[in-house]
Amino acid sequence: MKSNKFARLFITILALILSLSLLVGCAYTRSTTAPTAGSAAEESMVIKVGVCAGPYEDMFREAIEPSLREKGYTVEYVQFSDYVQPNKALAEGETNLNIFQHSVYLKSFSEEHGLELFYITEVPTAGMGVFANGIAAIDDIPDGARVALPNDVTNLARAIRVLEQAGLVKIDPVVNPAEATQYTLAENPKNLSFIEIEAPQLPRSLDSVELAIINGNFAIGAGLNLSDALCNEALQEGYLNVIAARESDKDSTLAQDILAIVHSDAFRSVIENTSGQYSSFFRPKSYNS
Repeated sequence: MKSNKFARLFITILALILSLSLLVGCAYTRSTTAPTAGSAAEESMVIKVGVCAGPYEDMFREAIEPSLREKGYTVEYVQFSDYVQPNKALAEGETNLNIFQHSVYLKSFSEEHGLELFYITEVPTAGMGVFANGIAAIDDIPDGARVALPNDVTNLARAIRVLEQAGLVKIDPVVNPAEATQYTLAENPKNLSFIEIEAPQLPRSLDSVELAIINGNFAIGAGLNLSDALCNEALQEGYLNVIAARESDKDSTLAQDILAIVHSDAFRSVIENTSGQYSSFFRPKSYNS
C-alpha cells in the first residue's frame, strides 16, 4: 500500500514539474519574440530634440515639426538650461538633434570634448544685443558702467566684438577677434568694467549692472525685445544658429529630411510671417537656395 502511495505521489510531483517547465518555456518564448516590422519602424521614427527655452525651440515646434509629422515622425523635446549638456546628451545618444548654438561654438565644444558632431543646416538667427538698465542710448552710457558678458570663450569674444560694433571699445589689432576678451582691448574710453556670467543668466543681471550683452535667444526667452537693445549684432559668418546631429547620422534619412524642410516654402512661411518673432532674424546665405 505504501509503495503504491509513494508511486502515485512521485507521478503527481513529476507531472507538476513538467507542467511548470512548459509554462516557463512558453513565457521565455514570448519574451524573446522579435518585434514586428511595424513596431521597429515606429520606434525609429521617434526623434528627440535638445532645446533651450526660447525662440529656437519655438522655431522647431512651429516651422519644422509640422513637416516632420507629415513625414511620419514623432517629435519629443528634451529641455536644457545651459550650453554644455545639450551637446553631451547628443553625443551620448540621448537626443537625435539639438538646436541652440552657432557653428563656431559647436566646433569649439566638439574639439574640446572630443565629440563627433556636425551641423545639418543653419537657421535664421537672432543676434546678440546690448541691453541696458535705465539707459536710453549708447551716448548716455556713464563712465565706469558695469557690463555683464557671457562667460564661455566663444560668446565672450563675440560679445566684445558687439561692443566694438557699438563703438564702445576697440580690440587690440594684434589680437585675433575670435579670441578677444576684456583683457585684449586697445581702447576703453568709457572705462567700462566687466563681469562674466553664464549666458542664460544674463537677462537677470540687468538688475545689478548697467549693460548686458545678451544672446538673442536668451533675450527673447526672458521677454526682452530685440528692438529695445541699444545696439544689435551684425552677425558674422559662423555665428548663425544650427541644427546639430552626430557625425554617424550625417547621411541619414533624418538629416536629409531636416535639410529639405528648412529650405521649404512651409518653413519660410513661418519665418517670414511679419506678426511672428522671426521676421527680423538674420537669414543664412543658403536660406533661399
